[in-house]
Amino acid sequence: MKKVTLIIFLLSINFSVFSQLASNNPPEEDYWETQLTPMVEINDMLRHIYSDPFKENFINAIPAGYPMKKEVNINSFYGFRNHPVHKVSLFHRGIDLKGATGEKAVATGDGDVIEVGFKVDLGNYIKIKHCYGFESIYGHLNKISVKKGQHVKRMQIIGEVGATGTVTGPHLHYTLKKNNQYIDPFDFLFMDFERGKLSMLNR
Repeated sequence: MKKVTLIIFLLSINFSVFSQLASNNPPEEDYWETQLTPMVEINDMLRHIYSDPFKENFINAIPAGYPMKKEVNINSFYGFRNHPVHKVSLFHRGIDLKGATGEKAVATGDGDVIEVGFKVDLGNYIKIKHCYGFESIYGHLNKISVKKGQHVKRMQIIGEVGATGTVTGPHLHYTLKKNNQYIDPFDFLFMDFERGKLSMLNR
């Protein structure tokens, strides 16, 4: 009985997706709002995104892709690490990406700039609010090219890489949040469906 109930539940959730696929038409309603927004587990989000045959219609609205116009190059990963300045073990709530001062930082998704400013640890930073509960943060910037309240598009230049704040050298600190919780940005860096790049989920 439990198996039957589960099957009925899954079919009801994805009925709109399958019906649109069968008709070969793009979806008319934003079903990601009800399905993706509540999710906080990385694997659940990745399965939802990659299994949706119409993901290209929604992908610009989330922080998907690399925040610089170059190949993925990571200095420091998400999680506990020995802090390069404080020399103690601290939880790193983002990813540090290699970059030289002046390299362009780009928005990874459409959204609204909700914060710009300076913090001692983060330096000059930008925070962007995207759809479905996502937020992206870009830190240690040498230059900020957007203003609070401004709407930005995916791949739009928003600033320049720098070495502001508590750092040992120039790089871009990149953070993602989902429903006010920090999440590991790693798999989202590889979401470039136009170029056919895959995340670790498909490897």
